[in-house]
Amino acid sequence: MSLPLPQVEGIEHRDVHVRGIRLHVAEGGPRDAPPILLLHGWPQHWWMWRDILTELGRDHRVIAPDLRGLGWSDAPRRGYVKQEMADDNIALLDALGLDRVDLIGHDWGAFTGFLICLTAPERINHFLGCSIPHLWGPAERPSLKRLSALWYQAALAAPGLGQGLMRQGEFTKKVLISARSHGRYSDYELEQFVAVLKQPEHALASAQYYRSFLLHELKPLASGGFHDRPLSTPTRLLWGRKDPILQGARDDEHRGYAPNLEIEWVADTGHFLPEERPELVVQRARELFATG
Repeated sequence: MSLPLPQVEGIEHRDVHVRGIRLHVAEGGPRDAPPILLLHGWPQHWWMWRDILTELGRDHRVIAPDLRGLGWSDAPRRGYVKQEMADDNIALLDALGLDRVDLIGHDWGAFTGFLICLTAPERINHFLGCSIPHLWGPAERPSLKRLSALWYQAALAAPGLGQGLMRQGEFTKKVLISARSHGRYSDYELEQFVAVLKQPEHALASAQYYRSFLLHELKPLASGGFHDRPLSTPTRLLWGRKDPILQGARDDEHRGYAPNLEIEWVADTGHFLPEERPELVVQRARELFATG
């Protein structure tokens, strides 16, 4: 991709090849400091962590890859079931020579974070997840309120339509603006996310993210498909009170499956919580990562 990378002071960039694809990785902080892996969501890339990378990079090694199909990473035509992203990032840890890390995720990056914790719990010390439901809800039909908040997913998953919406750009801006409650994106910030997704292969990848979820992942999730996969990793979730994808979510359904998971609601905050409340994310990360 020929688009220039936005810059963050102290952050360097490299490509790492894993599982047959190239992942772009943004890194900072002392190389011998405790490592933190940060996984972004859609429609974004590594740069969504810009404020958090700077602060946590003072005393941690911070590692923020672009997920496959997003940012400056390769965008293969297939491989967008979220376990693929989990496997990509486990392989990334291997390539970087890291046995264990702390993990922060947002949106699909947090979903991927859960899967990493379940697939390779020995690799993750603690997990801080932002703006994502947990995986252990009751086996029941989702409410109309919850489903109506996911209208954009159906549009993105539609063959031809989803890719076209990404190429056009205004849809991406609408999602970013409408799902943020605290503060506003500048035109420059919006363009950093929108421009990448206009690239044909990345536009198709966005459609594949949601098509794979609606066709292959939503039903198992809604039918209690994770109830036989308990979570042992010490975990904290941050949920924005005004996050549209969390409307109607309950914070008391997981105790039997994830006893080390705590949930904190954050007032006056929408979906893009790490950018709306970066100081809170840094504070909660430091608190969680300091525990045994």
